[in-house]
Amino acid sequence: MKKNILSVIIAALTVINVILTAIMFFVMLPTFQKTNNLITQVASVLNLELDQGDSEGSQDYTLKDLEQYSVAFESQQTLNLVAGDDGKMHYAMIDGYTLYLNKKAKDYKDVSETIKANESKFTDVIRSVIQSHSVDNISEEVVKKEALDKIQELLDSKAVVEVSLTNLVYN
Repeated sequence: MKKNILSVIIAALTVINVILTAIMFFVMLPTFQKTNNLITQVASVLNLELDQGDSEGSQDYTLKDLEQYSVAFESQQTLNLVAGDDGKMHYAMIDGYTLYLNKKAKDYKDVSETIKANESKFTDVIRSVIQSHSVDNISEEVVKKEALDKIQELLDSKAVVEVSLTNLVYN
């Protein structure tokens, strides 16, 4: 008789569990759908912003559409880096850099003239980007990306599409 009562109690608890799970599912489903819609809308807005920035700035260009503006230092520049985790001072050395300008950009001529007239300012931007890193977090790709962003911001233009560093060495 005890086995039958125990079986009935287990069966009753299982049915109650299924009913409560179904109620919870139908109560929570609208909230989950609203949350999913909100996340979808935010993601679509972010994608639109990224697409607008890319199409507005860099435009479609080929290798033939790029003009190089190279700056070679008379001697290799030595730059101090931020102290690393080891507490020691580290340095970076660079021979020069090249800016790649998109000749199809609307403001290409203005940007080209501005770069030629203010070469030292762009050199300072690249130096400051290199010096803002420690040996633990510096890499050529990081420096190129940050320098490109700062140069584009300084020029208020996306005509400069790439920065190349000549013989960047850090220790």
